Amino acid sequence: MTIIRFHTRLPLSDWQGFYTTAQVSRLAGVPAATLYEWKKRGIVTPSLQLIHNGDVVDQGYSYADLTFVRIIRAMRERKLSFDGAARSLRHLYERLGPPGEGWANEKVFVVGNRVYAERPDQWGTTDATEMGQTLIPVFFGDIFEELRGLEDGASILVPLEFRKYVEINPLVMGGEPVVLGTRLPTAVLRTMYRKYGSLERLAALYRPIERVKLQKALEYEKYLDERAA
Repeated sequence: MTIIRFHTRLPLSDWQGFYTTAQVSRLAGVPAATLYEWKKRGIVTPSLQLIHNGDVVDQGYSYADLTFVRIIRAMRERKLSFDGAARSLRHLYERLGPPGEGWANEKVFVVGNRVYAERPDQWGTTDATEMGQTLIPVFFGDIFEELRGLEDGASILVPLEFRKYVEINPLVMGGEPVVLGTRLPTAVLRTMYRKYGSLERLAALYRPIERVKLQKALEYEKYLDERAA
């Protein structure tokens, strides 16, 4: 019997999926070597174990882990330290729940290399990089501006320009990127395109799917390839 088991203290079981290091690297835009370094330092570690007949046969990242890697990358681009980014995420998750609109609606912001959270509760304004040290209010930044525009079910993992055509949902095809509203993985579509060599053949093969979705899904795969290169 094969089961997937979490080994994390955060309640992430609603965000399961199962992603290898190579998949996380490609989808989050973080080199595999960096992921191994983060794992070694305990910044982001695979929270899933694949158990077969009582033995651990593999480890993997959950959808939540993948989302956290994507946000840490954004924090690193704003010059936060690895440890500061990890502490910030832990505090924000415990206070605000999973990454989403609530993180962006004048509640999470950046000033310099510090991340702050504000909410009308007993915490007030806190410095997330110091695990919740109480502060006076400060000016808002825009690191999570992108989260404000997320529609229900959308993922920050998919760049804005592709969200009408591609989705990543841990409940659909194990969390692989798929053409929006279908169970067709974008990677499979790319393979078929390489086989047939034309969008017209794909449009005929996958006739119920709008041609623009097929085209944009292929562009998304190209985007992933170029970013990885």
